[in-house]
Amino acid sequence: MIMRKIELYVKDVIRGRRRGFFAYLIKAFLLPLSWFYKGGMAFRNWLYDQGWMRRYVPPIPLVISVGNIVAGGTGKTPVTLLLAQAFYEQFAVAILSRGYRSQAEKLENPILLCEGHGPAFPASYCGDEPYLLAQRLPKATVIVGGDRKKASFLAAKAGAQIILLDDAMQHRRLARDFDVVVVDINDPFGQDHFLPRGFLREDRCSLQRAHLIVLNHVQDLEQFQAVKEQLKPYTSAPLIGTQGHISAIRNLHDQIVDIPKEQPVGMFCAIAHPEYFRRTLEQLGFTVVSEYILPDHDPIREKDLEQFAQKSLKKGAASLICTEKDRVKLVPELAIALPVAWVQMDLQVVVGKEEWETFLKQAEAKMD
Repeated sequence: MIMRKIELYVKDVIRGRRRGFFAYLIKAFLLPLSWFYKGGMAFRNWLYDQGWMRRYVPPIPLVISVGNIVAGGTGKTPVTLLLAQAFYEQFAVAILSRGYRSQAEKLENPILLCEGHGPAFPASYCGDEPYLLAQRLPKATVIVGGDRKKASFLAAKAGAQIILLDDAMQHRRLARDFDVVVVDINDPFGQDHFLPRGFLREDRCSLQRAHLIVLNHVQDLEQFQAVKEQLKPYTSAPLIGTQGHISAIRNLHDQIVDIPKEQPVGMFCAIAHPEYFRRTLEQLGFTVVSEYILPDHDPIREKDLEQFAQKSLKKGAASLICTEKDRVKLVPELAIALPVAWVQMDLQVVVGKEEWETFLKQAEAKMD
């Protein structure tokens, strides 16, 4: 728990939310480490570009990678879901996920989480994001594990026609037909430093590998155009803009609930950008009176949630609200002081719909 708090603190330092002499020392310590990281990634990419590191081509007609050049929170999984939904009814879709911070990630062989009947393992075992994808796409094949090559064998065996690689831009060992790169429009270059001083995984010039760039969290057209200009020197790929659309608020039994606007609520989540979720709740009209924030992908324990519910109750909260990604970690029979609801959101293309349709057509052409 202490390490998780340190992780959150350091991320706040990197994002400029923590200031002072101690924050300055942390940045100074992390900066030389980021130089080593940058050099290592540049050398690795050079080896792939020169053909010194070989790539495996899976026996699947179409392989699409969804990734980014920045670590955490850009919205890769919602984009993967959006892509999967576009092909879902027409083709046999397989999604390959690492299952970050899950037990399944550490296994020697990948696991078959979903084979046309929804998730076969709990989120605590396979990871929150792959579980969410399996729940949303019960007819798809969802495979979880660190070895994408072995996972692609399973996908081929399951009869997949399309493989979607969730968070795989840096996993260049597995060949793909298209690279879809997701960029957070509010921080396109990860605080302009490489890990661990910033959040960059790769240099900006890596965007030249992209076949489509998705600018996520778009607020308005002016913002979209400004970031598009920032990206122009690094890529000629078409750009689209997306934002989350709230489709429903549900309880833990997945029933739609009607929570009165301006009702005081307690917010809890384990996502990369909790500030985005808070903004969503406030846009809905809720008054957030308390927060329980955990590092991205962390488990949510019932006893800790009960303590948070008690604190929220004292502050006047009538319910607790979380994201869909957090909801998959909770049991419907949760026994705490306040009722729990979750926000169901779907990604929508709000800018560049023509470019989106063109990309889908290009991808489908690979199936012929």
